[in-house]
Amino acid sequence: MAEADRFLEHLTRIEVYLSDQNSHKDNGADKRCNIEARLKGKQPIAVSDDGETYDIAINGATDKLATSLETIIGKMQNH
Repeated sequence: MAEADRFLEHLTRIEVYLSDQNSHKDNGADKRCNIEARLKGKQPIAVSDDGETYDIAINGATDKLATSLETIIGKMQNH
């Protein structure tokens, strides 16, 4: 979660959920990472990503989280 580390002062909690969408099959992008981040004084935001491995899914979800946090925190700082 190094991508999101720079936002830690704005967060109260991060929850990460990993799941295997097709546990009985062994092909495709069936690993999912859901991340819910709770910002101080704001509604929580959730992102997810799928990949062939958990590493791919986690990296994709943390990239999406970083992009979302940049947007939200940037707007908070401009107001």
